Amino acid sequence: MDIKSKIESLLFAAGEPLSLERLSKLTGEKEEKIKEALNSLSEEFKNQERGIRVLCNNEQWLMVTAPETTPLIQKLKKEVFEDDLSAAAQETLAVIAYKGPIIRTEINEIRGVDSSYTLGQLLSRGLIERTRHPQKSNTYLYNISFAFLQHLGINDVKELPQHEEFNK
Repeated sequence: MDIKSKIESLLFAAGEPLSLERLSKLTGEKEEKIKEALNSLSEEFKNQERGIRVLCNNEQWLMVTAPETTPLIQKLKKEVFEDDLSAAAQETLAVIAYKGPIIRTEINEIRGVDSSYTLGQLLSRGLIERTRHPQKSNTYLYNISFAFLQHLGINDVKELPQHEEFNK
């Protein structure tokens, strides 16, 4: 597998910005080679009128949808808000409610699947919040939001059934 394919897979799976340093560690390639591949990948997506773009902000790289697909994405998001929560979203929300604050990799380990898309849905609905991890600059902590508490009609996450048991 070539370096661009590896980077594309990593950016897609991460669902959050990755630094050159982290991509270098994950692929075993030098940062210069990673940057060249990222720039090339970015140009390919743009020139081939693909639905995905690769953006860079302060040496953090992220895969996003193309701006011209915004109306389509908004339609999807509207459906997401109108529909009931999927089983995956409910499961992810329960993990965060009982184990939060928690990082994405721990959520993935508990669920046994990648939760990036589901986390994005829950963030969009305002049911969870994410903050930077104080010790790990490229990692986020996920926790339930005040909107989630308000929706359930409780004042504190500790009011959830058997919360203390699960927190031990």
